[in-house]
Amino acid sequence: MNMKKCDAPEAELSEDVLTINCRKCSTVPDCRSPVCLRCIVSHISEEGCAGRIRLRTSRDLELFGPAAEALCEIASLYRSASPGAAPAGRSCSDCDNSCRKVMELAWAGFPDPKFDSARGRLVSFHPADGRCSGCIQKTYRALDQAELGMDNLKKRISVEAARAGGA
Repeated sequence: MNMKKCDAPEAELSEDVLTINCRKCSTVPDCRSPVCLRCIVSHISEEGCAGRIRLRTSRDLELFGPAAEALCEIASLYRSASPGAAPAGRSCSDCDNSCRKVMELAWAGFPDPKFDSARGRLVSFHPADGRCSGCIQKTYRALDQAELGMDNLKKRISVEAARAGGA
């Protein structure tokens, strides 16, 4: 997922409330839009999980309960599936099949990540040595973990929506 925030709104985590200042954002804050979802998940990823997420605008919006929990879980999945820095002295970061670049491709379709496209990139890659093979296997595991987490979250949201009468 390209986690660039819309016009870099500021965020602050205070107790159990993540406040995102959307006043300088060029888009109209709408927690249903992919752009806003990316921005919110990015801030949660950077600042930490919260029970309430407040979008500061001329008329504040607040997400809480299952909605905030789901966004925090997505941010957690994103963080856990995102690789750390490449090992020193290696050109992994230049490789189109590096874990970082493959995960960026997968999350680019957020809120519906493109895990199959990312796997497709890996299938066509033929590792040159054992280090590359290890990296590719790690990337497959990260993709599997993120996809399983997203599938479980979607199922849980569907069950909760059915209990609430589809609202």
